[in-house]
Amino acid sequence: MLMATINKLVILGGGSADWMCAAYLSKQHPELAISVVESSKIGSIGVGEGSTPHLKNFMDSLGISEQQWMPKCDASYKAGIYFNNWNGDERCYFHPFYSDMDEKTAEVYFVNANARRRGNGDWQAPDEYFLTGHIAKQNLSPKVHTPMLKEQTYGYHFDAIKLAGVLKAYAQENRVKHIDGEFSHANINSNGNIIDITLVNGQQINGDLFIDASGFNALLIEQTLGTPFNSFADELLNDRAVAVATPISSDAVMPCATQSTALSAGWCWQIPLTSRIGNGYVYSSKHITDEQAQYELALQLNIDPQNSAFRHLTMKVGCMQSAWQSNVMAIGLAQSFIEPIEATSLLVTQHSIKLFIQALTKLKNNQQSLKVAEHVNQQLHQLVYGIKDYVVAHYATSLRTDSEYWLTAKQLNHSSSALKSLLKAWLNGDDFDAYLSQLTQQQVYFRPSWYCLLGGMDYQSSRCQQAFEPAPIAICNGAKVYLHELCNKHCEPHAEQLLAMKTAAKVS
Repeated sequence: MLMATINKLVILGGGSADWMCAAYLSKQHPELAISVVESSKIGSIGVGEGSTPHLKNFMDSLGISEQQWMPKCDASYKAGIYFNNWNGDERCYFHPFYSDMDEKTAEVYFVNANARRRGNGDWQAPDEYFLTGHIAKQNLSPKVHTPMLKEQTYGYHFDAIKLAGVLKAYAQENRVKHIDGEFSHANINSNGNIIDITLVNGQQINGDLFIDASGFNALLIEQTLGTPFNSFADELLNDRAVAVATPISSDAVMPCATQSTALSAGWCWQIPLTSRIGNGYVYSSKHITDEQAQYELALQLNIDPQNSAFRHLTMKVGCMQSAWQSNVMAIGLAQSFIEPIEATSLLVTQHSIKLFIQALTKLKNNQQSLKVAEHVNQQLHQLVYGIKDYVVAHYATSLRTDSEYWLTAKQLNHSSSALKSLLKAWLNGDDFDAYLSQLTQQQVYFRPSWYCLLGGMDYQSSRCQQAFEPAPIAICNGAKVYLHELCNKHCEPHAEQLLAMKTAAKVS
């Protein structure tokens, strides 16, 4: 397949993934005739959603400022994630967004975590040694109002459906054609490529390349082309979610962190938007019924289950064996999904789009289409499986034994050898930094994230007793004071900042 033959691109689906793809492609390849086919009869999964810092890069690349999109999407800033009661002991730790401003203070935490796993010193949460930990604790905004020496990173909380609407408007302004129709079937030629899709009303839409963004149904990549699906069910138990919105506090305090709280058969999220709090319970249907999950979530939120609008969702956890098959590239839920604990769904979508754009350039330069597709598949395979290992580690390191779910969830029988060896290196008191440096090319999550997870979960073996001193108290206190002073100098209350942005948006 040569670029000369690629003039028309068809995106099938609806929601954030397809409109992210349409928006970015319309900017990078304005010569392409792009059509998005979605059915207004099929609702989007969209709930309150969180992101990693990669979303900022994506929106910036489109030239859409925070002032333009955040107020329209009820968006707030995100400094990281609190993990509450994951060991069943009411402790919590914070997974921060690491920035260069943490370079020295984080090292203090690494020393203390290394001492703790070797049998020395008390447990410490990473919160106090990272700038976003201090920001979250004080309900400040990670978007600084005065410049720092190095850039601070942050993510967002937002309404996924409204974000899709912003991207849709952008794409349509860039001549992307929107077709409202329900998919019936696709027609394949003798080479195994899709030549067109047929809608329920009989309309046929032909294309040279097709993007499958049809969600868990995977209408093109799986149902049409028969691409095998690799399930992660042996490693990740959660296959259901129930979601409900609750009012945002009116006391002028606006959190800037996602809350992830462990429950009897999974965990619940709380995501603060400017219009509401998005809540949900991610759980295993083998260990709890939908009704029980709904009741437990209501109890956790202290709301009346009889007078609340719950939404029940089924999750298909795993990935397609090939994201690119024939002339179809799958993105979003049609390609892969790992439970939302680390808010990685849009990250994978963004990376998929980036790889697809690079692939189009290679095809234009007459590179072999098979090799191009193989490279995309290999890169996405590494990304998705790397994220999966990090997510599995949340359960593998838990000390909870209070239910069959937790006893089963932390078993590593089916986990990758890479994850098993990484956890073994930590437990044995090995040189963990040297171990990670050997895996740099294979790692999706880097040193700070692994330390925050393993140290935050207090993952250790009583058999490991080695001589290793924690950092002096004066050094620890100095790191905390330094970060606290940075907050006072450069950060402002999250609620005030968002209100000012909303007011300015109305004026403009």
